[in-house]
Parts: sequence; C-alpha cells; structure tokens
Amino acid sequence: MDTGTLIDFIVRAKKQSYASSSGTMEPRISGSKEFIIREGAMEYRDNYFGVLSFNGIETVYRNGAPVWGMVYSGAVIEDTLDTNGIYKFLKKCLYLVSEEAPFRGPKSYAEGNYLYNNDFTGDISYFIGYEKIDEGENTLYELHYSGGDIL
Repeated sequence: MDTGTLIDFIVRAKKQSYASSSGTMEPRISGSKEFIIREGAMEYRDNYFGVLSFNGIETVYRNGAPVWGMVYSGAVIEDTLDTNGIYKFLKKCLYLVSEEAPFRGPKSYAEGNYLYNNDFTGDISYFIGYEKIDEGENTLYELHYSGGDIL
C-alpha cells in the first residue's frame, strides 16, 4: 500500500473521529467506545475503554485486512475539577494531527493555561511516543502510544 495514501487517510480519519466527536458507532466490544470512519476500501477504527484512565487501539483496514495500528494508554493524573476542559483542549490538539506526524497532535501547542507536548520517535511504519498536558508546573494528563505497519 502506498504510504502517502495511508497517511492521508489516517489524518482525515483522526480529524473526523475523537477529535471532532463524530463518527461514533455501536461498539463491537461491550463497555467500550468506538469511532469508525470508512472511505472506499479503507476503514479506521478507534476503540477504547475508560474516561479518566483509559486504554485503546486504533486500526486501519484495507479491503477488510488490518494494515496499520496504534495502541495507547493514558490518564488524567492530577486531581482537577476541570476534566472537561482538559479533554476539550486535548481534542483541539488532536485535530491538529499532521501528515508529517500522523500519530497524535503536534509537537507542542498552548492555549490559555494549558500546554500540550508530544514527543515521539519513528515514522508511520514504526513509532513510539508520549504526550502530556501541563498547567504551569503540574502535569494534568499523559498518554503513551506505539504502533506501525501490520504485515
């Protein structure tokens, strides 16, 4: 599969799913939430469990066969009354996903009191990363992720 086509699809799918709270469908796994985006022979699924602490998997299928995936695990790690604000900010960051780094959000982004940082190594075929949201000196949220091609 052409890497450029895969990256373009992943970026579009990520912007149309959790980042914009659309594309939700009935989850196949009890107790989970799932976003599904379909375009022709391509399908993207983001399936996750939890809210304040969570685990999930994103999978891209081509003609029904898995071709790319990412696993992630994260949590709101600081007691806060503004969990909704943290996740609203996170969705803004994730909507900024780029073709140069189609894993999560940008390297960094700031708005109001929140600062998002995303540190990763690798490329679309194999990568590992860590993202966090800070408010001043306090880390409020963090997530670890990894993934790549499924051969």
